[in-house]
Amino acid sequence: MNGGPINLAAARLRRASLRFATLSGANLEGADLSGADLTDARLDGANLANADLGGAVLDRTDLAHARLTGANLCGANVAKAHNLTEAQLADAIGDASTVLPSSLKAPDSWIMPAAEHVARPVVLEQPRTTTPIAPGARGTDRASTVSWLVGGPVPTAS
Repeated sequence: MNGGPINLAAARLRRASLRFATLSGANLEGADLSGADLTDARLDGANLANADLGGAVLDRTDLAHARLTGANLCGANVAKAHNLTEAQLADAIGDASTVLPSSLKAPDSWIMPAAEHVARPVVLEQPRTTTPIAPGARGTDRASTVSWLVGGPVPTAS
């Protein structure tokens, strides 16, 4: 029986250990692979479009012909990945925390404008005032006592 490549589109594989996994031609579009260990995995021909690979480890991972359009590589380590190209990187999203092989250059699209690095002021929410419930404020007779567990009056003994 031939089932074809595996379909893991939008799968939640955060921090998964996928060492030595064979995912050649797999559909991982939109999958959450953030923090995953993909060491020695085969992702050749895989569709990783819009997948989250943030913080993932891709040591010796085969990325030949893998589709990385819109894939998040922020914080990922692809320094030892095999068959990764600058064209694939240009399609992906990365930043200064993405570890690249020395043979590849980060795309200009990854460089954030200086205006985005300006610290923004932190706005703290003002504390809300609350009115405490004081014992005996509603009256002292048992008939006016309300049970907080069931939301109704407490039955009194006759």
